[in-house]
Amino acid sequence: MARRTPYATFASFDGTINTGRGHLERADLITDVTVRPSARRNGLLTALMRADLTEAAGRGLTLAALTATEATIYRRFGFGPATETVGATLRTGPGHGLRAPARPGAVHELDLDAAPEVMDRVFALFHAASRGSHSRPAWCNDHATGVWSALTTGSIEGVHAAAHWDGRGAPDGVVTFTLRRGPAGGHGDYALDVEVVEMIAAHESAELALWRYLASIDLARSVSAPHLNPNSPLPWALDDPRRLARTSREDLTWLRILDVPGALRARGWDGCGRLTMEVRDPLGLSGGVFALDVSPEGAEAAPTGARPEVSLGIATLGSLYLGLADPVAMAAAGLIEGDPERVAALRVLFATDRAPYNITYF
Repeated sequence: MARRTPYATFASFDGTINTGRGHLERADLITDVTVRPSARRNGLLTALMRADLTEAAGRGLTLAALTATEATIYRRFGFGPATETVGATLRTGPGHGLRAPARPGAVHELDLDAAPEVMDRVFALFHAASRGSHSRPAWCNDHATGVWSALTTGSIEGVHAAAHWDGRGAPDGVVTFTLRRGPAGGHGDYALDVEVVEMIAAHESAELALWRYLASIDLARSVSAPHLNPNSPLPWALDDPRRLARTSREDLTWLRILDVPGALRARGWDGCGRLTMEVRDPLGLSGGVFALDVSPEGAEAAPTGARPEVSLGIATLGSLYLGLADPVAMAAAGLIEGDPERVAALRVLFATDRAPYNITYF
């Protein structure tokens, strides 16, 4: 039988996104998007994307999301970057210290076979508490424990695991990591570089406890992590904050609004106010002019014939939705149109008490 290579691939599955204040909204999560180089510029991706988004909207889903390997592809389909992640390396060894007091609880090593169950429990807490978090595909635990990684398409050797247990004996933080041996540099015959594979913490004190544990590993001279919350307390907890280097900062989630009124009603709002906004949708799924009225009880959003006070594209709304983007900066970049006073009102309306944070690739 002749081997057949597909011209394009595209997959999606239902998941949830934390849209703020603990609300988990069902969403269309898109993955495995490829087009063979020889088949590009023939409309394959456009056809696949339009079919998927139309079907998801038809089932009543208000949001779609993906994580992108390239940042220039998905805006034309209405996706905007909506969460960011930071890579970081902490120099440990002599002189390193955390000034933050240790909270009740303790970190203990985990048998790797027991780690997936603990990860599921801790992630459920993180997902419920973190605006911008996306539900995890099943392969994430395999990646975290080194069995197989969809990110590297291979296994990871020598993975260790540890978890933080709170004062009541329940897990609220978990980490998997490898130890890479390197030149001593004043530590003896050799030193260790700790490389985090996955870290999940339900709250800041559990996160700091895991960093304290990793930094205390014998002969460790550095701890590197692929994900650090851009608003992590770690820099403020260090005796010497210059020991923490942010090695990368990049977008993670790209969000697409499928139903503007439905998505706005599903959002957890920290601000209050009223605004009339025009949303332009190149695919025609959910554009129009909408009256948005946000109060402590929630949001009401409905189509209106009134003149819009601000105007923006659906991809720009995706970047505003979880609280990542600053409307004033986006207006300066030409992505939002409106009187500066109304753009400032949009900033107040979409401001969040905590920045969005996601750790899930898919």
